[in-house]
Amino acid sequence: MKTLERKFSSSERIVAKAKFSAWAYLSCVLIAVVLGGIIAALWIFGGKIEQLFGNAGEPKYLVDTYLRWALLGAAVIVLLSVLAVSLKLYSKELIVTEDKIVYREGLTSVRSVVIPLREVRILESNQTGGQRLLGYGSITIISDAEKPEIIKGIKNADRFSRRVIRQMSEVRRAQESTKFILKLN
Repeated sequence: MKTLERKFSSSERIVAKAKFSAWAYLSCVLIAVVLGGIIAALWIFGGKIEQLFGNAGEPKYLVDTYLRWALLGAAVIVLLSVLAVSLKLYSKELIVTEDKIVYREGLTSVRSVVIPLREVRILESNQTGGQRLLGYGSITIISDAEKPEIIKGIKNADRFSRRVIRQMSEVRRAQESTKFILKLN
C-alpha cells in the first residue's frame, strides 16, 4: 500500500519497514487441499458411498454433474479466501521513523497506531516452531498505552524487533544528552 511510506518519507527519515509474510496463504492452501480431497474421494468412491446408505446400483446423487458443480463451488471458496487474505496483507503497513513506530491496517475502515519510541517499555518477538521454520512471527509492543499492540505475520520478526530496539536506544541516548542538569552547592 505504501501510504505510510509516502506520508513520512518527505518529513522524516524511515529507519525500518516491516514486510508481512505470504505464509498467511497457507490457510487458503489447506482449505483447497481439504475441499479438493473430499470432492476427489466422493468422485472416486461415489458408488460405494451411496451403497453404504442403501442405494444399490449406479449412484444417483454423487454423479459427475453434481460433483463438477461441487468442484466449482470449492474453487470459488478458495479464490474468495485468497482474495480476502491478499487484501488483508495488502492493507497492513508498519514503519519505524527516527522517533516513533507507525502501524496502519485496513482498506475502507483504517486503523492507525502511532507509538513514540520513548514510550515503548517492552518489545517482544513471538515465533512458534512452525513460524520459526517459515521465517515469520509476531511482535508485541507494550508501551504507556492501556493495552499492548500485537502485530502478526511479520517477516523476520526477530530481526525487525532488534532494529526497533536499536532505534529505541538511540532515541533514549539522545534524550539523555539533551537533559539539562543543574547542580547546586
